[in-house]
Amino acid sequence: MRRFVTGVKDGKACMVQVTEPKFEGASISGDEFISFSANPPTPRPAGNGAFLDLGVAPGVVKWLTINFPPNAAHAQMHHTDSIDCHTIIAGSVDLILDDGAHRLAAGDSVIVTGVDHAWQAGDEGCTSSILVIGTPAPNA
Repeated sequence: MRRFVTGVKDGKACMVQVTEPKFEGASISGDEFISFSANPPTPRPAGNGAFLDLGVAPGVVKWLTINFPPNAAHAQMHHTDSIDCHTIIAGSVDLILDDGAHRLAAGDSVIVTGVDHAWQAGDEGCTSSILVIGTPAPNA
């Protein structure tokens, strides 16, 4: 199980954090991934790709399950006014950022912070659980 967080470095969408939680011992334990208290969260960074409107207003939260058929793609680079918290349930998918493709497999999680990105499912397809948190549009 791996956890990824996207961000922007030198004006490019990239992976800014990769961690692997460690759970030890026989008792129930947890490992914090991310927390924030702003409602709504701060605006996303300016994007270069197409804007994709997910229809989630600032401060609104939606929980979705998305299925990509085998080798399906949302190949156009796009950005959203949202923070998307993905957990891969089954299969695999490449998250494509300006710094390249990042393979996510069952059990992996990623937080896409509204940055430019695209998707390409693996040979077996991909099912993802996504918590979408609406953010304001950036100031022009």
